[in-house]
Amino acid sequence: MLREPAAVLLGIIDSNIILTKRAASLKSFTGHICLPGGQSEITDNRDMVLTALREFNEEVNFSGNIEAKLCMLPECSIVSSQVVYPVVASLSGKVAGFNPDEVEKLIMLPLSNLQPEKFKVNPKYPNIKHNKLITFEEDIIWGLTAHILYKFSLYYRYLI
Repeated sequence: MLREPAAVLLGIIDSNIILTKRAASLKSFTGHICLPGGQSEITDNRDMVLTALREFNEEVNFSGNIEAKLCMLPECSIVSSQVVYPVVASLSGKVAGFNPDEVEKLIMLPLSNLQPEKFKVNPKYPNIKHNKLITFEEDIIWGLTAHILYKFSLYYRYLI
């Protein structure tokens, strides 16, 4: 059964992409490093940009503006029969924290780390669909998030 679509935000601020580490209290993907985002709700009117921005605001305490929606990357499907739409946006303002009910910590991933050659095949899951892996400081980013970041790394030089 198909689930409601979801959207994630590749929010770029000061040459960094904002990532979150999911809180231990959440039902799924506990402790995973991911892009802020989540499932579409009725109030989003199936607008994936609205979904990505709403979810971002639920997870990250951000005061500022969306300067521009740069693009939407190609949609991705995940094993739970859900389609995820990655939205890329340039942000100006300040990240003042996060919602501890959903997020354990924030990670500011420098765009300079997003070079295609830095992504490796995840040795633990080499045969899965989204098998990319990248490390940043002590964190391992893998699965759908790494897949989206890898795709972004192939395109972002043309966007900014």
